[in-house]
Amino acid sequence: MSAILSADDLNDFISPGVACIKPVELTNPENQEAGEVEIQIDEKGNPLEISKIDGKAAALSPAQISLADCLACSGCITSAEEVLVAQHSHEQLLRAIEENQTSNKVFVASISHQSRASLAQAYGYSVAQMDRLLVNLFANQMGFQYVVGTALGRKLSLLQEAHEMFARKQGGQKGPVLLSICPGWVLYAEKTHPHVLPMLSATKSPQQITGCLLKTLVARDLGVSRSDIYHLSIMPCFDKKLESARPENTPVETSAPDVDCVLTAKELVNLLETLKYELLPPNAAKVASQTSNIYHQMAPPSWPYKELSWANDSGSQSGGYSYNYLMLTRNHMMCTQPDVYREEDFEVVNVEGRNLDTYEMRLMHKPSGDKIASAAVVNGFKNIQNLVRKLKPTPGGAAKQGKVNPLAARRRARMGGKNGTSGLEAPSEVSDASKCDYVEVMACPDGCINGGGQITRPQDVTEKEWLSQVKDIYHSIGAVDLSSMDNTKMAEEIEKWATGFCEESNIPSERLYITHFNEVEKPTDPNAVLLGAKW
Repeated sequence: MSAILSADDLNDFISPGVACIKPVELTNPENQEAGEVEIQIDEKGNPLEISKIDGKAAALSPAQISLADCLACSGCITSAEEVLVAQHSHEQLLRAIEENQTSNKVFVASISHQSRASLAQAYGYSVAQMDRLLVNLFANQMGFQYVVGTALGRKLSLLQEAHEMFARKQGGQKGPVLLSICPGWVLYAEKTHPHVLPMLSATKSPQQITGCLLKTLVARDLGVSRSDIYHLSIMPCFDKKLESARPENTPVETSAPDVDCVLTAKELVNLLETLKYELLPPNAAKVASQTSNIYHQMAPPSWPYKELSWANDSGSQSGGYSYNYLMLTRNHMMCTQPDVYREEDFEVVNVEGRNLDTYEMRLMHKPSGDKIASAAVVNGFKNIQNLVRKLKPTPGGAAKQGKVNPLAARRRARMGGKNGTSGLEAPSEVSDASKCDYVEVMACPDGCINGGGQITRPQDVTEKEWLSQVKDIYHSIGAVDLSSMDNTKMAEEIEKWATGFCEESNIPSERLYITHFNEVEKPTDPNAVLLGAKW
């Protein structure tokens, strides 16, 4: 785990558990024939397994817990800040770069929008200038061959998410569909609230779609194996390390994950402060003001939409999934029933939640006054816990609903009458994500822009002011919305390209787009809890 992680970085909803319950798997089934055994230590201090039947001795290997093992264990419920993720540290990256002198690996990198905004704010540059400095760091100093943004992966994720929503609504799914690109939220659901797993969207995150595209295309362009490519992902959140280790993100045929190493913006700064690399070299001003098109220069030859891969999307600072779902729903209705629906007939109405980290958006058809679709944004574990509590089935089969306070209801009715309404309803509504079609769920308050791996504010700046400035920089990234009616042809072209990519690469579309979830069993051995954290 990176040395810069501290208690201040942790944003978990519950303290770590006391026992790791990863089951032991026999690596050599033949050893089962040894019958009852005992463990002894030889003269060199090595552990041996001695059979009580024939006295044969077998050397024991040290137990190892990998990052993927952590995902299969419910002994603790934490996000990546609390897990020893040695294979996703800047030390591991540097080791890989040093070993590359003999291994001849191809190094590639992808950079998230939120990380670019955080670094730009920390160093006082615009995002475009920071992009040039990052490319200079990775390409000219660290030897990376290709550097791309994650926007192509995000836009494919947004489009796939809308398709999945349409299919679920047509299939008659009851209850909301919950976005699953936040690995902290997914792990929480798998380990504590399995009743919501059927509601989770199966669409992969931009990080993983980008990783699949990048490794496959570079391997094809250079005529090398995927295992010869090392992919570094720069993300706003430590939890993304866990996401990259999920089994479905490592193809069986190559055993090479789509993402080899995840570093946050904070860890990247730590790397720069301790080593020979410089994000701001002596000629930083000249590098930042270059006019060459680095987005084209640093993309692999067969990488499509090179500049689009760095563009932003409208909506929240977590990718705008809820907003884009509503806009794509509008587009779908206009394209399928052009005689009925016109663009000017639609509007999005915002409904505030009980706090700034939860709100609802409703797509309204103005001529009829009908609500066509609804989507909510729910950030932070406090709001997530309220959401999953409402979605928990009751013995009768329906989801739980919040208790109604009769005194508050009467007060709202009186206030409604005073404001000129009938007195039968409140003058304003409060968002209820559990009743929406779709919910964008993020573990961190304010979403991905406030991820635990973002750069910490200076002591003389308030947290609110710092975060507001990072948000402004994030929104300064030029947006290209595939959900805009002006870009419907572009959206179709990108999806057509992705289909061709899967066919040419012999990759099933599920491999590119789809993830899956599993309930994690609770520990059943009471002795494990009593003994503490034992492996």
